[in-house]
Amino acid sequence: MTLSEKIQDLMNRGIAASREAVSKAGTQAQVWGEMGVLKVEIIQYRSQVEKLSAQLGAEVYATFAEKGQKSLSAESPAVRDLIGRIRDTERAIEEKEGRFRKLGGKDADLDQPAG
Repeated sequence: MTLSEKIQDLMNRGIAASREAVSKAGTQAQVWGEMGVLKVEIIQYRSQVEKLSAQLGAEVYATFAEKGQKSLSAESPAVRDLIGRIRDTERAIEEKEGRFRKLGGKDADLDQPAG
């Protein structure tokens, strides 16, 4: 192999290695971006569960304290709707957390504020 062929071969290997490194970096950046989006969505869903739980508590309070009723059933329309919405949101959280973990995220990462 001539000197010019050796130099050309070396350059080709360097270019190939650079392309591979850029490709891997781009893929990792995409994964991190998806993880960031998932984390924000999870935080939003958790906040939604807190608000729905507060609404449920307000409904229970209103039933007993303001309306003077002695009992309340999980089948009453307002309570049933709120419980259903909470369960749906919790299922969405579980699905998003599963995807987050599958991408390499850790539960501890979800306990920190996004940003």
